[in-house]
Amino acid sequence: MPRCQRTFRWLTDSPIRTAAGAASWRCPHCAGRETYETVIEPDLLDYAALAQAAAFRDFGVPEDSRRTTVLFWGLIPECIREPGARQYHVYLQSGSDGYQARLQIGHEMFHRTCSQGRIFHWTHEMLACLFSVRLLRQNGAEEYADQTERDYGQQAQQCSFRTLVTTDLIHGPFPPGLYGRAFRTGREWQERFGWQALCRLARTEGRNGAPDLAEWFSAVRGRTEMREHDPSFLNQN
Repeated sequence: MPRCQRTFRWLTDSPIRTAAGAASWRCPHCAGRETYETVIEPDLLDYAALAQAAAFRDFGVPEDSRRTTVLFWGLIPECIREPGARQYHVYLQSGSDGYQARLQIGHEMFHRTCSQGRIFHWTHEMLACLFSVRLLRQNGAEEYADQTERDYGQQAQQCSFRTLVTTDLIHGPFPPGLYGRAFRTGREWQERFGWQALCRLARTEGRNGAPDLAEWFSAVRGRTEMREHDPSFLNQN
């Protein structure tokens, strides 16, 4: 069963089965009585399997790779690790069209693979944005990938690099344009360092579990230089 994304409380009422076979829960904890529903669309489930396989390939197979990933329609895109159920729950935003859902799936499958419910760091948002657009482009959605890149470019104008790296990603709120700035920064880094180097960044962890940017940067600095961003930001975990 899913959780209420506002209160994080379980939706314990028995689910209602729709004619299409989806299980649906209505939240008793919030005034809005939001509805959560299992994702049953075969094309989206196939894309989720594809996205997970691609994330495992690019970033490495996590130690909990055998845990099931269950998809729900909910309030906002989110990936939650559920230790008790030994599952990951990925929420997609209700009302999203097929392309929007695929973008969300790619983003959250990165978090399922690398963040694992324990790492909340701006580089993971950067990599999730890059990975989700890259996956669209590799799987026949080039036009939507182009449109998403244009949207991110416009959003990036609302958020500085300093704001990106200092935002509290656990408690929020997220400032306007954060995802756009994350994507734009990632694209610049990809052009300088290459995709494989960025993939290694996702697995470079310091003592507190956050990516060790200083270690990663020292490994790539011999080949290229960072010219547009102050390297002192790389010490912020």
